[in-house]
Amino acid sequence: MTTKRITSVETEVECPRCGEPSSVAVPDGSEISVRSTVAAFGDHETVTCSRGHRYWVYSC
Repeated sequence: MTTKRITSVETEVECPRCGEPSSVAVPDGSEISVRSTVAAFGDHETVTCSRGHRYWVYSC
């Protein structure tokens, strides 16, 4: 069995409510989507900006 190692990179995203930048780790080479609502499925990171707004970053 071969194990595939997934590397992640830090990328900067903007809060959809106030534009405040935050850093988040996503899999290398993936496309990201920033949303103010959470979906029922999919790979995502929950982010809270310095102003307290919570949003989700999806990678695919």
